[in-house]
Amino acid sequence: MTALVAITLIGNAFAQEDDAPENNVLDRKHELRIDAFEAIVIPTLEVNYEYVISKYSGAGAALSISLGDDNAYEYGQKFAFTPFYRQYFLNKKEYGARGMFVEGMMQLAGGEYDEYYYDYDDSTGIDSSFIETENWFNVGAGLAVGQKWVSNNGFVFELSIGGGRYFAGGENRPGGFVRGGVLVGYRF
Repeated sequence: MTALVAITLIGNAFAQEDDAPENNVLDRKHELRIDAFEAIVIPTLEVNYEYVISKYSGAGAALSISLGDDNAYEYGQKFAFTPFYRQYFLNKKEYGARGMFVEGMMQLAGGEYDEYYYDYDDSTGIDSSFIETENWFNVGAGLAVGQKWVSNNGFVFELSIGGGRYFAGGENRPGGFVRGGVLVGYRF
């Protein structure tokens, strides 16, 4: 009889160990997401990392790198680094960082554009022109809104849209940026 009780207690201990908190989405604090929309529509790879601070907030960063020579961005953006902070609303689950959110962000971005030069020589009457590729770098701030769903096993799906303004605009530099997309990922 004592052996049967001991075996039952040991079995229950191992069963509870399988359901340990580290296997539960409640205790997962790290998330990786990829923007599927940008990967398909624009030849760009965007990877997002988010750390779950609490049930109602998270912070992280996104890195976007252009994969093609013919960049779809008007100003030839080659990369963007975007640290962000999110506040979640309407969260009815026990685990956090899901539901509707508002995001505040900074963006550091750079790229290149073509500068066209024209020259007219009065003595010969010949027009000449040439193109030089110039680099640009800018820093800006903005807001985004979105919705994030997290499954019980940790898979993440997110829709978001937003944008912001760069601090230093110019004729050949972008004055603002757009951020958002359709993201898929995993919480671990």
